[in-house]
Amino acid sequence: MRMGAGEKQAGPQELPMPRGLDEIWFKLRDAAPFGAAGLTPVRPEWQSDFRLVAVTGGQGMLAAGDRAVPLRSGVVYISPPGENLRADVAAAYRLEMYVFRFQALTPDETDSGAVPLPRHAPEIPLAGEPLPYPATALVSLCKTVCACRSSLDPLERFRGQTVFEDLLHRLFKEALSGSEQQLDAALETVRTYIEQHYEKEVTVKRLAEMSRISPRHLMRLFKESYGMTIGEYTKELRRAGKRPAGMLARSALAERYLLPEAAGHRFG
Repeated sequence: MRMGAGEKQAGPQELPMPRGLDEIWFKLRDAAPFGAAGLTPVRPEWQSDFRLVAVTGGQGMLAAGDRAVPLRSGVVYISPPGENLRADVAAAYRLEMYVFRFQALTPDETDSGAVPLPRHAPEIPLAGEPLPYPATALVSLCKTVCACRSSLDPLERFRGQTVFEDLLHRLFKEALSGSEQQLDAALETVRTYIEQHYEKEVTVKRLAEMSRISPRHLMRLFKESYGMTIGEYTKELRRAGKRPAGMLARSALAERYLLPEAAGHRFG
């Protein structure tokens, strides 16, 4: 339909982020063991969904988009949809993994129906970051999920879904256990570094390494905490030659993702 004069084309609607992990529905779709030697694509046919890669033996690298992620036994990596994954293993080695394909869904609050229909979550905590997990427990959980998924018994397949959710719960609980005071200190370290080095090139990658927060979440948390993006703050410092006046004080960060028993914990 042709637009009338003076009408503006509506831009893409920004989808609200879920406020809590309990508002995300995790649906396991596939699970399978996976071995890699040399340079091997990791289940590219599952790329449209989230993929959880659990390493149970060997060592190597995971090319995730344009990043290189070290892999070893007891490391878990959650890949967001659309990310190219390739395992890169030295000739004398072999990497043993389990790969899980799953969807993350949230209620569509823009739906006017009585019961909001689910939509794909734009992102979930910890996606894109290597996460440690006790190797023995990881092997046991992965084997159980795969065995249940391959069963002809619907109840066993249902059990596979619950065991997979238990794996996610343990990952989230461990990774989100940092205190709010630690998060405060990390963000203040980032801000101090920017104020001391704003005349030079300040990269989000460098700030993320310094704060031990993933780049994506660091950018979001900095904006929520201080009222402007890292880039905006750097530009303001360069323009004013000092800390911008009227900068917003750090706000409460615990409201974005809440574990029911651990409100205020960080992720990334």
